[in-house]
Formats: sequence, C-alpha cells, structure tokens
Amino acid sequence: MKVFKFGGASVNSIERIYMVRDILASYSSDTLLVVISAMGKTTNALEKVTEAFFFREQRRSALSI
Repeated sequence: MKVFKFGGASVNSIERIYMVRDILASYSSDTLLVVISAMGKTTNALEKVTEAFFFREQRRSALSI
C-alpha cells in the first residue's frame, strides 16, 4: 500500500490538481490511500474564522456577567 497526502500549495490550482492526478495515475497498479487536505491558504482562513468566533463568544460571556 502506498500512502499519499496532498494539501496546501500542492492543490491550490487546477494545474496542480492535475499534477496530483498524474502522480496517482503512475501508481495505478498499487493499493493507494490518498488524503487531500485544505487547499492553499484555506487552513489559515479557517483558523481566523474560528478565532473570531471564540473571541466573540468570550466577549459575549464577559459582558453577561
């Protein structure tokens, strides 16, 4: 079994996604486990949204005391 993990810059454009496809196609006779994580800069954006949510909730709690 071959294990691959792609994310970030390796899947941030259609050209790079095609490259991932080509890499995987070269192992077509093997059993594959493929993990695709967030596309380029998506993780950073999700972290900012999460931080904003928790900051808002903490502020809301502090004001209701």
